[in-house]
Amino acid sequence: MADRIRKKRYRRNINYKYLIYVIVFLAFLQLLILKIYYQEEPFKLPEKLFSSKIDFPVSELTLDMTYGESGSGSLEDADAEEESAVKQDENYSNELESLNLSDTQKDITLKTLELLDEDIEYGYEVFPDTGYPSNNIWISTDVISVTLNDCGYDIMELIYKDMIEHKEDYPMDIKGRKTAIKYIDSRDVFFQEKFFKRNALVLTTEYDIEDENRNLIWQPGDIVYFQFDENDPYKDLGGFISPRANENGVPLVIMISSEFKKVSEVDRLLEYKIVGHFRYPQPEVD
Repeated sequence: MADRIRKKRYRRNINYKYLIYVIVFLAFLQLLILKIYYQEEPFKLPEKLFSSKIDFPVSELTLDMTYGESGSGSLEDADAEEESAVKQDENYSNELESLNLSDTQKDITLKTLELLDEDIEYGYEVFPDTGYPSNNIWISTDVISVTLNDCGYDIMELIYKDMIEHKEDYPMDIKGRKTAIKYIDSRDVFFQEKFFKRNALVLTTEYDIEDENRNLIWQPGDIVYFQFDENDPYKDLGGFISPRANENGVPLVIMISSEFKKVSEVDRLLEYKIVGHFRYPQPEVD
């Protein structure tokens, strides 16, 4: 029995040795085949691999900064822009002070200047809930009504109240109805003009560049209306006199239209026909 077990172990050991010999032989054979069929070929990079066909100027390929100072320039630029904006606001305030404007006229002027930086587009939409634009789609009368509303004068309510109390001055037949609609009529250029004719200081519509008092007559914050079709008052456009002027001293106008697409400061006072010039609210007389 013991001899049988020893013989079985002996045969098992012999089988393992043969298996190892076979594995070693196959590995050697594979290595030999690789060596026979593999040939190393030298690879050389092209000399112009990293060269460009375009000769760029050196200034476009190098950064004008030293290591460790990246970003400092942009911060300095941002600070400079902020300082410039502050100085500009101070200059506007000083200019407005020199014009002897009322506090309300100053507020109106500064509000209109702020609109120049806002993302407002020209277009007409109805706003039954607010009466004022609740998005960035405005018409020319919105520039006037929103600005005055922001300064404490709810033009929508004021025009509606005036229309109810003075129906004879607001002919509704032009609208094809008998009653006023608050959120629509306050934005109507025809009714806005009627309201300011009744409630504002009515000023001349002729700008005389030779008049020494023109800066007193045409002040920043004044409301102006322009006519483009005498047979269609709904084509009139309104805006505000700006505190800035062209090279000849003629004031610019802050307004929006289909021509300008956004609230813009334009040199149009002598180009368009002026049909309305108002100062609202009426200045107090000492």
